[in-house]
Amino acid sequence: MPDRRNLFSKLTKNTASCSLCPAMADLSAILSKQNGSIHTDLIFIAEAPGRFGAGRTGIPFHGDRSGDNFELLLDHAGLSRKDIFITNAVLCNPLKDGNNRRPTSKEIANCSPFLQDLLDLVAPRVVSTVGGVGLDAVNRLLGTRYKLADVIAKPLPVGEFILFPLYHPSPRVIHTRRSLLQQKKDFKKLMKTLSSAKP
Repeated sequence: MPDRRNLFSKLTKNTASCSLCPAMADLSAILSKQNGSIHTDLIFIAEAPGRFGAGRTGIPFHGDRSGDNFELLLDHAGLSRKDIFITNAVLCNPLKDGNNRRPTSKEIANCSPFLQDLLDLVAPRVVSTVGGVGLDAVNRLLGTRYKLADVIAKPLPVGEFILFPLYHPSPRVIHTRRSLLQQKKDFKKLMKTLSSAKP
């Protein structure tokens, strides 16, 4: 049985050579050691690399305002990037007229096998989706139909792991849907779920 590092190296090579999405065929997939630890109990799954964030820095949730907010929330929860893994439903940065756009369902489907391989490889105890697209991607893998507004910050045992949906920490979401104060409370609940999930 190949060790986890070799399997991850193979997975990063597979994502790097993928050209299934015509609109993103010439973009880099954001999957590397900079995503975090593959020896972790907690994986975050967000939407896609952002133009000023991971699309530029190669590090998920780093380099833009959403990343600043995410790092604030991690810090509040006592989490470090080296202790978690962060990935996206779609591994390349979807753009329209030079601006970020929501990934299409076909693009999410194209990336689904990579996400499944990653979950099989890391075998986390808790999977925290960050925003609706991340939750959609996990719904696709599980055959579930969870809606973010119905299950926000609720631990959902789904078999191999506990699913814990969160809102996205973008400035727009913080101002219109879920305040930073509330998101801090959500992260504290996530930490309790993680503690209870450990053997």
